[in-house]
Amino acid sequence: MLGKGPSYLLSDVLHLPEPSARFLLALYGAYLFSFIYRYYVSRHGAAVQNLYWTMSGVLMVVYIYGWGVWHMLLDTVAVYCTLRLIGGTLLSVVITWLITMGHLVGGYLHIMYSNEIHPIAWTIPHCVMVLKMIGLAYSLYDGRKKQETLVSEDIRKNAVHSVPSFLEVMGFSFFPGSVLAGPQMWFVRYRDFVEGRLFDYQKTPSSTFAGVKRLLLGTTLSVLYASLNNYYPIEFLATKGFADEMYIRKLWLVFISGKVVLWRYIAVWLIAEGSCIVTGISYNGETKEGEADWSGLTNIKLFDFETCITLQGVVDSFNINTNSWMALYVYKRLKWLGSKELSLALTLVFISLWHGIWPGYYFNFSLEFIDLTAERTFHHRAKKLLGGELSDTPAVVRVPLSLIAYCLKNLILMYPTTLFMLLSWTQCYAVRHVCMI
Repeated sequence: MLGKGPSYLLSDVLHLPEPSARFLLALYGAYLFSFIYRYYVSRHGAAVQNLYWTMSGVLMVVYIYGWGVWHMLLDTVAVYCTLRLIGGTLLSVVITWLITMGHLVGGYLHIMYSNEIHPIAWTIPHCVMVLKMIGLAYSLYDGRKKQETLVSEDIRKNAVHSVPSFLEVMGFSFFPGSVLAGPQMWFVRYRDFVEGRLFDYQKTPSSTFAGVKRLLLGTTLSVLYASLNNYYPIEFLATKGFADEMYIRKLWLVFISGKVVLWRYIAVWLIAEGSCIVTGISYNGETKEGEADWSGLTNIKLFDFETCITLQGVVDSFNINTNSWMALYVYKRLKWLGSKELSLALTLVFISLWHGIWPGYYFNFSLEFIDLTAERTFHHRAKKLLGGELSDTPAVVRVPLSLIAYCLKNLILMYPTTLFMLLSWTQCYAVRHVCMI
């Protein structure tokens, strides 16, 4: 092991590919930048803070992707120029969509024809940057409209009323806590943070303990994933060995393989959120008990996610910030269609394209649409049959039905999850489309 770099050492310990270990180390590196900011840089003005976040985020991306950082730099500068010239217009929103999504899809095509299925490629942080830049263009467009014409309170709250400076856009794009894998954030929150309006450092209790708790929880899940993934690799579901298993065994393998692979995503989100909490940017006011609430950038409500008994409960507790972004900047912008189902379907098409161009993504989100629609119909009928909500029924009815619902929810959820991970048509087809609804 002598002579190996830190990423190779971590790779050996956790049995991870070296690029994945490097990605994980970069997430931990964000804590160093967060603590330096918390105790030193936060005392300086907004320009210094923006420059600090820009340099820190660029260093993190360079550590993983080297010269691949140019992809993000190019799009961020291009979007800034667009907003500086015609910001606040519908044309600026359209151009931002074309620049960022065009570059991202071009990257996906290059990766696909290079036969590199889902590597740790530059497209991963680029995904995060795409939503930030599109959201910024939309928010500036909203800020130039009459407030009474905006369709919802959250759109009004996130409207931006002045074109940001170059350093603001760069700092927002490369903010270390969210540059690699989210959490997704809104420009208004970032600007209020660096300009000292989000909260008072002198009066608000330190967020360090709350941030470290998320770090420890994320690290625990990353170790669990690294340990169990060797026994339940998702790739096994596309092999003849899986096809030869008994049906009950297949259900178990789909469930446990999907659960383990989801822990990888959850671990990354928790570690990233923790570094955001340490800086203070996740400040969300005070709780009912008068304590500081640091949940403003929470991307996963782990307890709710693991214990809910419905697919809607999964949607409400998983990838929260990305779902909120999609609702704010895609779903609600399609209100003119006059159909919630059509708006949802088109939103899921965009989410699929944003993730990539591999068939597995489209299978996954198509099944999400079908499953959620079916669940709403079933819930309506079950409510009539039970004479109310399940939570209002006697324990003798509620407990067994909740247990059945929990098991069904997990089986239904993990089936499209396997398609999300396997991606290619041949692998998705190999799993077989056995209905679990």
